[in-house]
Amino acid sequence: MLLSVQLYVKTGCGFRGVVSILSILKDIMGWDLDIPCHNSIENWVKKSGLSIYREPVKPVMQKDYALITDESMMIGSQRMLLTVGVKANHQGCPLSHSDVEVLGIGVRSSWNAQSICTELKEISGQANHSPSYVISDNASVMNRAIKDFDSPQIKDISHTLGMFMERIYSKDAEFTSYMKELSQVKFKHIMNPVAYLLPPKQRSVARFLNLSQVVDWSDKILANYAKLKTEEKQIFSFIPSYSSLINELRTILSCINFIEYEIKHNGLSRESVNRCRKSIKRNLFVKNKRMENVAMLIMNYFRNEIKKLPSPTSCWNASSDIVESIFGVYKSRKSPNQLHGVTPFALFLPLHARIGSKNGIVSFDFKSSLESVFMSDIDAWKTNKLSENMAYKRIKMLKAA
Repeated sequence: MLLSVQLYVKTGCGFRGVVSILSILKDIMGWDLDIPCHNSIENWVKKSGLSIYREPVKPVMQKDYALITDESMMIGSQRMLLTVGVKANHQGCPLSHSDVEVLGIGVRSSWNAQSICTELKEISGQANHSPSYVISDNASVMNRAIKDFDSPQIKDISHTLGMFMERIYSKDAEFTSYMKELSQVKFKHIMNPVAYLLPPKQRSVARFLNLSQVVDWSDKILANYAKLKTEEKQIFSFIPSYSSLINELRTILSCINFIEYEIKHNGLSRESVNRCRKSIKRNLFVKNKRMENVAMLIMNYFRNEIKKLPSPTSCWNASSDIVESIFGVYKSRKSPNQLHGVTPFALFLPLHARIGSKNGIVSFDFKSSLESVFMSDIDAWKTNKLSENMAYKRIKMLKAA
């Protein structure tokens, strides 16, 4: 049973894949064991996850801790609010899955400030003391919820810098003209021989968090423009006229990458912020108004965030990347049928965070988890936390009379 759960969590294969692996090991190694069915393995994963999820006080919450919360994109007609806990003090490296505990899995058709605030209060109530701070993106509903929760809010560094880029460039005539040219050339020539050189796909949501790919591509086209064939030069003839904008964006993104690396690897502290400020002054405060406007926004952001630190030596986390990464793991492992929405399989997430990486099985009492959780407990969690499965609703509606 333990081997089955470990194989599922750590290999990335499905439940049936675990059955196949066990069958192969039995044949090759000559093991005398009964091969479980895939449904049994799935139930063991859910039981283990629920056992971890309902622990009265998580290990991370026993001392100073912080919450990181984010809302997923639409999953069917549902939205998952995932909240994880982490040690308040930065540990000297970017957060990994084993550094966090899944504390809240909330599912609704929509979330408002009041419901998010209620979720945060329920989570903090388990530890009988409030978190040192809460990390989130800059969504207005999150801002209001954390304000009502009455906790310091640390704004995610990546979303914040992307938002600043959007403020300055989203309505800039030269930038929007260049993005339009890129979209048109991709649309016109996607089925032509030149397709191998077309620009990367631009995101419709959070485009400014993915701008570096477009700038990198533009740089490479400029550097190799002389090597292009005559027809290819004609197709991309507009790019050299935007060379100054491309150089400008490259400079800004290089500075932003330095800032993100500094804050994610070394934490939000007076020392790390001072290093970021030096980079901003050296690279962005030039005679270009757009670059200076971006620089001023980042400087104001650091000025406000640094005031939230309780002491001159404090060093906090300032990134919600880990929650987005956990969302990615969930979406890659769940059923591809969007009608299923969020199912009890979401209980895989607490288990993944606990044993999925460097902690291993050592920190988890697997036997006790299976003995203390029953299938009726999973059904009760499903009833209290999840909404009706749309696939089941569809079957009931379309079944033969």
